[in-house]
Amino acid sequence: MTSKTELKSYFENGDIPNQEQFWTWMDSYWHKEEAIDLNAVQYTNSQPTVYKVGGVPAGATFDKMPIKEVLDYIFYGKVDLSSTEIKFKIKTTQANERVPVAMLRTAAEVAQAKVNYGDGKEEMVVVPTYNGSESWTDGDGNTHYIDVGNTFYHVFETAGDYEITINAEANVSYARFCEGLTKNSQGYFEPTTNNYVVELSKFKSNSLTNLDYTFAGLTVAIPSADFKLETPEVTTMNSTFYGFGEGKEFEAFPADMLAQITKPTILNGTFFRAGLKKILPGFLDSFADLESVWECFKNSKLGKGYYNDLNAGAYPDMAINATNDFIPVSLFWKNPKLKNISHCFNYIGEGWFGNLSSGYLAYHVIRRELFWNGKSVGNTAGTIENAFYAFAKNNRILCEPNLLKHTPNMKHIGGIFTQTNQTQHTVGWATMIPVAASETAIYQFAENAGEYTATAVAGKGLTFDLRVMFPEASYPSILTLNGAFTVAATGGNYGFNHSIDYTPNGVAAKLDLGLSAADFLSKFPNSKAGSVDTYTQSMLGQSGGSEIDKSDGRNGVFYMLDQDARITDKATVPSLVFNNAIPY
Repeated sequence: MTSKTELKSYFENGDIPNQEQFWTWMDSYWHKEEAIDLNAVQYTNSQPTVYKVGGVPAGATFDKMPIKEVLDYIFYGKVDLSSTEIKFKIKTTQANERVPVAMLRTAAEVAQAKVNYGDGKEEMVVVPTYNGSESWTDGDGNTHYIDVGNTFYHVFETAGDYEITINAEANVSYARFCEGLTKNSQGYFEPTTNNYVVELSKFKSNSLTNLDYTFAGLTVAIPSADFKLETPEVTTMNSTFYGFGEGKEFEAFPADMLAQITKPTILNGTFFRAGLKKILPGFLDSFADLESVWECFKNSKLGKGYYNDLNAGAYPDMAINATNDFIPVSLFWKNPKLKNISHCFNYIGEGWFGNLSSGYLAYHVIRRELFWNGKSVGNTAGTIENAFYAFAKNNRILCEPNLLKHTPNMKHIGGIFTQTNQTQHTVGWATMIPVAASETAIYQFAENAGEYTATAVAGKGLTFDLRVMFPEASYPSILTLNGAFTVAATGGNYGFNHSIDYTPNGVAAKLDLGLSAADFLSKFPNSKAGSVDTYTQSMLGQSGGSEIDKSDGRNGVFYMLDQDARITDKATVPSLVFNNAIPY
């Protein structure tokens, strides 16, 4: 279309318009024989309607609305696609590839969504009503669950990178990227892998209440730097990021990614197997009513290679002062109602918490204030009660002294450190993390004429000495120790309370950490025969010992720690303390 001003210039007095100018004039207007594009004809009326007309409610106004939209509004009602907006990037590797875009579902009779595929194509799609789940069993006996929703697909003619945008109505109640779930032999639902989505950049909805498995199976995806879950009505987040980025591995989710979510009380497997290597401070701050973080970060990449290339001389200070932790000590400080951290950090980082430049592995340091949930919102002590397998299979750990100082309500530490592999203090030739004798003292090592001494002096250190980790005379609230301190390998450098002896390396560090099992167990007077009820036995999943042994809170507490002389009275304590109680 040519402007009126330019058209008029062709026909000024004395001008002789040419053929092209006449044609331009005619092409700039509609001819009676032509059908006018209703999208090009607009209607404006700021006066509110008085009566309901078709799908137009009383009180509606119009501002430059195409006539086609006005007519659709009358006959079908206005489709508001502003409630949900999802934006993400995908990558295809071959031409004419059929890609699963997303699954949407609704509880209404019908819902609509608009999908822009990023390749110049866009369409309106109908979201069917969700009526439950269908299932089928394969030849191997695996049960597969397919939601009766709608997974939308699109064929991308050319291989490449595309950004997809989905806008949906308010009655769209759920969104997910994996096509289905498979029930494995352990009873867990595993998501179908989706290797197309490579980045999430927008996820906004005022209507979604359920994020269960929403981003599960996106194994090569990462979040954009400013990615947020703008979903304030969400109440459940079961396995939301199951396997997210595990094949890519990324530094961290944005610290405020969850800041608009406040309603969930349970984070059940939310980041199971996710690829994040670090949690940023403030990550869970919005969950004021959080009660359980069951398997929340289990099998995730937390800590994997986190200290890679760090100078060995810098690590001891970091380890002591928590200046570079991959799990911030303040993680639960805004969650005053937390009671259950079971399996939360079970087998994180594949057991590899970094590699110092000297070639020595660094450690995962367990902080006592990590257990002080609600600290910054008024709790005088933590409310945590259950820590079943909380740090199981972490392989290389050190602990702050008086580990349970802030958890007077702790009841269950069965399996808390089960299958740890190596606990020791060296981090490099002639360097050592200070060995804690208590919260306020460390050992000062010396040698004189072949005599070695370890004197407690003022200082701050770390420990794997069970007596320093649990210094109180009694922990009467604790009912289970089952498999708590099991090691994954035998030898003098494995497990808890082995001796410290670095004299062969020219370091005058020698300390006998022999442990009286009877004295240690006496600190837990109510972890005894019959202290493990049926529910707790199911949580522990013990594999060793008789049924009577399994109901005893001491079952397997020192499994594999009787391989040498670290337990000085192993012949006199009940044999059940050395049972293989662990389920792995």
